[in-house]
This record gives sequence, structure tokens and C-alpha cells, in this order.
Amino acid sequence: MSDVDLNNTCLRIIKVLNELEKQSALERSGSTEISHEESMLAITGDTGEFFSILLSSMNAKRILEVGTSVGYSTLWIAYSLYQNKENSRLSKRSITTIDNNQLKIKKATTNFSNAGVSDIIEIIEGNAIDVLKQLSNNVNQNPDDQSQYFDFIFLDADKENLPEYFDLAISMVKKGGVIVTDNVLYPEEYRPSMAKYIEHIRKKDFVQSVTVPIGHGEELSLKIR
Repeated sequence: MSDVDLNNTCLRIIKVLNELEKQSALERSGSTEISHEESMLAITGDTGEFFSILLSSMNAKRILEVGTSVGYSTLWIAYSLYQNKENSRLSKRSITTIDNNQLKIKKATTNFSNAGVSDIIEIIEGNAIDVLKQLSNNVNQNPDDQSQYFDFIFLDADKENLPEYFDLAISMVKKGGVIVTDNVLYPEEYRPSMAKYIEHIRKKDFVQSVTVPIGHGEELSLKIR
């Protein structure tokens, strides 16, 4: 892909991100009634920028996301890949994202198409635990195949299952890879679940983890061995 094509794609991504940010701002303001099924429940814009910087600095090439919603965070991830001109061979396996809400998957698919990034994103519809188990089995069957591992995994789904999500995800992230979990600090109603989750992951001696107070609070967990 030429530099002109890369720049044009980045501009298309930013345009869709700006549209989604307006929708997210309306949700947060409470000025419009939106059902839980239709709400974005998205990361904040500064969190998206943080992801973009982090992924670019890691030279990340393969990403897994648990919780697509309408694709806002996915688009920030895609933006970081297109900004990195060393990623000359982006493919359908560059970003894998999981969700079980058909309505949101439909909206995400439209957003990815409008942003011009559909060809690098694989959407898997299904129960997150079932999908993660299958992906983990693929890695376990071919542990020496480095192409099976992810550089970065983002967990942004139901909070009660986060410990199990993490335990499955850690087997699929490469050494030196990062797992990021959203909503560590906000909304406050999640804090009891998130406290249990943080206690769970910080007991593991192969993980270095820290809470970053940006957006809704992000837990960054580095796989050190």
C-alpha cells in the first residue's frame, strides 16, 4: 500500500471515529434515551489515542479484542496499524474481534466498511469464552507457530467473566505482549468486580500489571515470561 493510500485510509478512519465520538458524547450526557442493547459503551477518545501510541511503540501486528460493540476501539487499533508504515502486509488476521450482539456487529461492520478497514478485521460472532477456548486450542496445538500468538489483547466485555477471559488470553499473547482491560476505575458499579479481577491477575508471577488512570481506567498487564 502506498503512502497516499495509507494516509487516505487514516483520514477515513478519523472521520468515522469523529462521528462515533459525537454519538458517545450524547450517551454520556444522558440527553437522549438509548437502550443498553443499542448503546456504544465505548472507550474514551483519550484512551483510543493512548492505544494508538502504545500499539505503535510496540510495533504490534496482530491484535485480539473481546467486546467489539460498534467498533470504536477497533477503529483506533486499526488506525495505529495503518499509521505504522512498517506494517506493509496487513491481512484479515491483523485484528480479530469478538462479540455476540448481532445488532452491534451489524453496526460495527458498517463502520469498518465506511472507514475502509474491513479487509484487516475478522469479526467472530459468539460467546466470548467459547471463542477464546477455540483460539487458545489453536495455539496449544501449534505452540511453536509464532503467527498464532497476539501482540496485544483488549478485554472489554462482561466483567464477571474477566478472570476466565484473562486466563485464556494469557496463553495466546506472546512474551512481551500486553493485555489491556477496560473499566478498572469507572463506572463505580464495576469496582467490586474489577477489584477481584486485579487481585486475580496480580497473583501471577509471569505478569507485570499496573492501572493507568486514563478514560475509564485501563489495567495494563505485560507477559514477562
